[in-house]
Amino acid sequence: MKGFGYIFRRLVALIPVTLGVLIIVFVIGRIVPADPLSFFIGQEADAELIERIRNELHLDEPLWTQFYYYVQDILNGSLGMSWSTRNPVSKDLMEKLPATFELILVSLIVTVVIAIPLGVIGAVKRDSVTDHFTRIVSLSGVSMPGFWVGLLLIFFLYYLLGWTPPPMGRIKMGLSVERVTGFYLIDTLLAGDLEAFGSVCLYLISPVSAIAFRQLAQLTRLVRSTMIEVLNSDYIQAARSQGLRSRMINYRLALKNAMLPPVTQIGLIAGNLIGVAVIIEIVFAWPGAGSWAVDAALAGDFAPVQAFAVIAAIARVLIFLVADIAYTKLDPRITF
Repeated sequence: MKGFGYIFRRLVALIPVTLGVLIIVFVIGRIVPADPLSFFIGQEADAELIERIRNELHLDEPLWTQFYYYVQDILNGSLGMSWSTRNPVSKDLMEKLPATFELILVSLIVTVVIAIPLGVIGAVKRDSVTDHFTRIVSLSGVSMPGFWVGLLLIFFLYYLLGWTPPPMGRIKMGLSVERVTGFYLIDTLLAGDLEAFGSVCLYLISPVSAIAFRQLAQLTRLVRSTMIEVLNSDYIQAARSQGLRSRMINYRLALKNAMLPPVTQIGLIAGNLIGVAVIIEIVFAWPGAGSWAVDAALAGDFAPVQAFAVIAAIARVLIFLVADIAYTKLDPRITF
């Protein structure tokens, strides 16, 4: 019951966080020295028309009044109106968000699946060839930003070798996906279309690699260092002196106790991937919510930017909540 109370308090804490993000992004969007109306209806538009539209959108009213109308749009589920697409922001967001979440989730899975074994092996076999390889991968990943890795992957894998498809979109032209969840990997499997599923996997290779490379480098270093610290602890040495098998010590006793700091890091990585995905979506022309929000910002259309910022803030809070819950499963001494 205490656990449910803690979760409830954390969910209630989402309200001021969301409100704070809304206020900050809203104010920034309104103080930018640009007139979005001039962009959309043209500089030569009739002054009477501009004034009428400005009145309909409440742009001629005080800032707090505009914010009141924007909150009303959020409460009725539309999240405001996008001036560039002439659609409710919620409609555009629901079309774009699955592409971003699919990219983030696959990248996170790849990061965890590769980084944890690499870090563990590097710690168990210190100063071996595998450990040196692990440290090289870690150093390389930390040294190169994701967008640079993405450009290198495009140049080598697509331009020189032709192993991956062009960096445009989520699936090969001519193939279609019946939208059920918005996650192409799931939708193609539900439809039983293995050709489309294979195409989706190919289009994911480069952007996922660009995102995961830097993240797994950080996680691998942390797993290796925490695993080494645990392996050198007194209780592990006592277990060795009692004749327990090394495999049991390394992968049952040490690994579980070494996972607390990596769980925190995984939570931070998952939260940061929302921002990282924005850059990668632009590099690979990925039709996700990040690139959609950037295009809207460049056009002076700030309602999509506000919606994306709120979704990102809520996602980060929920991710950290999941990480806190995972703590209690790994270490029973930790309670809410």
